[in-house]
Amino acid sequence: MEKISALFSGFAVAMTPFNLLLMLVGVTLGVIIGVLPGLGGANGIVILLPLTFTMPPTSAIIMLSCIYWGALFGGAITSVLFNIPGEPWSVATTFDGYPMARNGKAGEALTAAFTSSFVGAFFAIVMITFLAPLVAKFALQFGPPEFFSVYLLTFCSFVGMNKGSPFKTISAMMLGFALAAVGMDTVTGQLRLTFGKS
Repeated sequence: MEKISALFSGFAVAMTPFNLLLMLVGVTLGVIIGVLPGLGGANGIVILLPLTFTMPPTSAIIMLSCIYWGALFGGAITSVLFNIPGEPWSVATTFDGYPMARNGKAGEALTAAFTSSFVGAFFAIVMITFLAPLVAKFALQFGPPEFFSVYLLTFCSFVGMNKGSPFKTISAMMLGFALAAVGMDTVTGQLRLTFGKS
């Protein structure tokens, strides 16, 4: 019961007029960021971070999260209208959205993209709110074999979903591995494969 009361007190803080205004501003800025190809939600948050320096911490987090959620939908706009995904996760929108736009159904495609973004985000937030403790306990049991299995499944999916030559996909992945291996290790903080030059 204590957790439910804390949840409702959080809603009371989030629904103040100032925070609601920040939500509107954040979603608008996020949509603009999402429309610009190559920026993405994370980069948009980094670019707009100075806007939050004078805000209270809660309001700043609300605005930054709304920028991120707005960018999720903003990437679908260019996917539907121009066949250019504004975000990496908007690639699937180009499969159906752009052909619909070419057939004069751009409004329907954008409505479907917005509705699915809203429903998916709402469902994700509800699930995270109630299932995060259980998922955290489960995730802490992951070890090297489980991580290896997830990575292997990911890379096999890349090869399987590619319509071109599997050799080209594997070559691109290997080149990515080689480039990612150079520099600072994110786990240990040591420099790797720099040959003594930092």
